[in-house]
Amino acid sequence: MIRINLLPVRAAKKKESVRLQFTIAGLVVFLCVSVTFIVYLTLRGEASALSTSISNGEQELGQLKLKIGELSKIKEQKKIVESKLDIINELEKARTGPANFFKMLSDSVPERAWVASIKDDGRGIALKGYASTDEDVAECMRSLAKYTAVFEAVDLEVAQRVVESETKTDVVAFTLRLEKVKPPEEKKTDKDKDKDKEKK
Repeated sequence: MIRINLLPVRAAKKKESVRLQFTIAGLVVFLCVSVTFIVYLTLRGEASALSTSISNGEQELGQLKLKIGELSKIKEQKKIVESKLDIINELEKARTGPANFFKMLSDSVPERAWVASIKDDGRGIALKGYASTDEDVAECMRSLAKYTAVFEAVDLEVAQRVVESETKTDVVAFTLRLEKVKPPEEKKTDKDKDKDKEKK
């Protein structure tokens, strides 16, 4: 009977199996390391890109803040200029207003009448004067009433015959009430007040 020793064959197979296992394990490790390295490089590139984007965004934000600061300064300067212009306009109105009024008055008062005093209480003007006749007073009232953009109403408060103290002549002393045209806001307020009274 022939005997065959299979131990060396088994040992060789075991060696080959171990080698194969080590080779597979090495390949798996290599693949894991390669994949990890690739992922690391990818993430690093993305992180670098994000860092660059953040840096650019911060620079743009800084520039925008500077522009916003300049715009706010411009707005403040604009407000200052507008307030100065408003003051100039008010001064201009105050300067030309009386001059225009006296021009109207001069054009409206007849030759045989004269003004003794003028009193402005804000809403209206009390005009006191003297005239030779009642017709001169009426003519003065008609002339003033033509300025509808300035006066809402021209009312005669007093008209009586008196002897003028200086000249000792018989004249008509008169007092006129010139109601100024109200601004649109005041008109609305008056209308609202009337509506409230009607509701009550």
